[in-house]
Amino acid sequence: MEAQKLHTLIKKCLDNEQRARRQLYEYIAPIMLGISYRYAQNKVDADDIFQEGIMNFFHRLYQLRDIERMEGWAKSIIINEAIRFYKKKRNLTYSENIETKSQHLVSNESIFIQLETEQVLQMIRELPDKMRMVINLYAIEGYKHEEIAEMLGISVGTSKSNLFDARKQIRKRIENESKRIG
Repeated sequence: MEAQKLHTLIKKCLDNEQRARRQLYEYIAPIMLGISYRYAQNKVDADDIFQEGIMNFFHRLYQLRDIERMEGWAKSIIINEAIRFYKKKRNLTYSENIETKSQHLVSNESIFIQLETEQVLQMIRELPDKMRMVINLYAIEGYKHEEIAEMLGISVGTSKSNLFDARKQIRKRIENESKRIG
């Protein structure tokens, strides 16, 4: 959506015009819902994260200063809601031992080519909460371990350890899948 049209739409939303709110919802909801599904383990949790996130989005819309960054702003709202959701719903525990672990990526890139994006996202969704949060924040959203540690209230080493564990589990699932395919 072009910036001027978006600016007008947001102004109308702030004036509490329901039709404008519906149009903005239809524009931003797929983005926010997609992110909530990446962070959630199941549809019910994703829907809860999305509902809270979309309410926060509209409640805080008056705080949006740069309309061209609205999608990133909405993304950060839903990510923060996912973090709050899992901090509240589950007591996240993180493995602390990073010293003996090193980070390795799957070297056989042809395996990734054979897998559909949805299969990889499903593998991520099936990770334990702590690993899913870290791998989403690091590998998909692009946050640094220092930022993740601050957001989740963990140490940098714990963030790295959880990323390592998540990659290890995904690598194992990919290897099993490649054996099944090949």
